[in-house]
Amino acid sequence: MRVLGALLCALLGLFAGGVPDNSPSAAAAPSEVYFPVTGHHVGEPFLSAWRARGGIPIIGYPLSEPIERDGMTVQYFERARFEWHPESAGSIWEVQGTLLGRWIAGGKTDPAFAPIPEGQTPPTNADNWFFPETRHNLSHGFKDYWEANGGLAGFGYPISEEFTEDGRTVQYFERARFEWHPENAGTPYVVLLGRLGADRAAADGVDTSPVTRRAGVPDYDPSLFSRSLSLPVLMYHRFGDPADRYQVPYWAFAQQLDWLLANGYTTVTLGQVYDYLAGYGTLPAKPVVLTFDDGFSSQWAAAAMLDERGMKGVFFITTGQPRMEDWQIKALSDQGHEIGAHTISHTVLTYLSDDRLWAELSVPKAHLEAVTGRPVEFLAYTYGEYDGRVIATTQAAGYRGAVAAWGGKEWTPEKWWFEPRIEISGYLSLGEFAAYVR
Repeated sequence: MRVLGALLCALLGLFAGGVPDNSPSAAAAPSEVYFPVTGHHVGEPFLSAWRARGGIPIIGYPLSEPIERDGMTVQYFERARFEWHPESAGSIWEVQGTLLGRWIAGGKTDPAFAPIPEGQTPPTNADNWFFPETRHNLSHGFKDYWEANGGLAGFGYPISEEFTEDGRTVQYFERARFEWHPENAGTPYVVLLGRLGADRAAADGVDTSPVTRRAGVPDYDPSLFSRSLSLPVLMYHRFGDPADRYQVPYWAFAQQLDWLLANGYTTVTLGQVYDYLAGYGTLPAKPVVLTFDDGFSSQWAAAAMLDERGMKGVFFITTGQPRMEDWQIKALSDQGHEIGAHTISHTVLTYLSDDRLWAELSVPKAHLEAVTGRPVEFLAYTYGEYDGRVIATTQAAGYRGAVAAWGGKEWTPEKWWFEPRIEISGYLSLGEFAAYVR
């Protein structure tokens, strides 16, 4: 299996609001750990996926070593079986969960598995989400848990309605079975996942006997991994005179760039930051991300100012509104800037129908990838608005991550699909700008 680089996990003294220490002396997180409880190792890339998708509470302990099965490398856990898909390296689909919910539900005839007929489509609202892909609902407590703990990438679509099985309320998903435990009300364990990974390991005849720890591999401990950082991700829109909330004069932008360089900041891409959060790759001592929303034509000259200083930006393009030409977007990408998507029409995503939402997220991604010849991995939510349905559709459209519009500087894996940014207004003095960055 491919072993990814280590995550630098020591956050030393805070400078101007706190930065990660990536010096050679900083403690590095392990790329492989051992679980004495079951006597098995977990290494990359499964380790990063296991941690990002909930670890022990969601996925459970490992029950096997990685083995070859069904023509791929897999590893069995209590509640999941991970599959390694190297053809999707670098995306959230590199490690996928086997569709254990569909496997265990095979042959079940309970009426709850019957798709809701056409013409009887229930409403989608704050308490209920109807999925036309499988024609099943997701509601209330199970909906809250699904949205908070992995969503589409973690659990897949619902393949049944809620129903009573063996005296307990359950619901089946493509990769999981949710179980309702009212005796745990008021705790994080009111919803528990069925041990489908253990069931599949038994059915496959997998040897789950403990193995001897490999030399130098530490026991798993959450303290080995530090994945958060204080990171200024600055959000710009238009450039030129006069200054307003969304328009920064070019001279002021030049001052800001020069201040960043003079104070030791290095521009990085979102790809670099997400690599760091995922547990591999490093960042410079004082990273900063410069993002530009909408793709306004005035950003072309701003990009030239970046190029003059050897700095990089992230340009989120709204493809259906007046913007830079495609040749300019390709030139930015060729120059090393990162291109992201910002929908087709810059509408509020949470108000849209499922079909319209899918188009607003998938179409610009495909267009920009065709223009640049490179993957478009990140989305900026228009107006900073998102909900569980928007996040799930973002995942399904193939994005690697997404950013909101505000929220400060604290980046963590728990906010993978709505990481914060800092709006930069044209009214800011240089001192005020410095205070935002620090």
